[in-house]
Amino acid sequence: MRPNEVVLGSLLGACKVHRMHELGERLVRDLVLMYPYNTEHHVLLSNMYALSGKIDKADSLRRDLRDKGIRKVPGISTMYINGKIHQFSAGEKSHPRINEIYLMLDVMIRELKLAGYVPDTTSQIISGGGSGGGDDDTNEQEEKERALLSHSEKLAVCFGLISTKAGTPLYIFKNLRICQDCHSALKIASKIYSREIVIRDRNRFHSFKNGLCSCSDYW
Repeated sequence: MRPNEVVLGSLLGACKVHRMHELGERLVRDLVLMYPYNTEHHVLLSNMYALSGKIDKADSLRRDLRDKGIRKVPGISTMYINGKIHQFSAGEKSHPRINEIYLMLDVMIRELKLAGYVPDTTSQIISGGGSGGGDDDTNEQEEKERALLSHSEKLAVCFGLISTKAGTPLYIFKNLRICQDCHSALKIASKIYSREIVIRDRNRFHSFKNGLCSCSDYW
């Protein structure tokens, strides 16, 4: 029986957890061949290259997608609060409470870092990025971190924190797979703020509670 997208996706999750990058690359290449127009698989392959330290390959793959006119589906996180639907994209600017949300984001990131969170920029690729050494490397790292910290899930959680009573569970729907960094950050956030944070991403439910996730870090 030929493995399908679900089976390969589960194996890929195990590869990420155990850092079996070579096998992970092979699995994602199979997914790309099986589903050539699913941009999420191309992004996964790019991320696996980055995790393996193959930044040139990651950049090359993303340039190839741009040249072919294949665009990544933008990640959108959706919440239903106080009778209204609220949607967030990475780097969101249009929400009516966006200034409050970013103030809360600054507070949350500081508290996460005090609790041991380290932004995982390994798979964050900046367009046109290159290593010129020195200040160039520092600036690129800072740019990667800024992009990472404004992912839609983090913004949605911050909106939930300023819009609901303490202890209220937060429910978020994400159209794509949650990234490694957001997964790590929200585990810590659930403990710091004593909140259950439930995210339904493209693959499964993630229930973050007391610093743990219901998926046991396999997704």
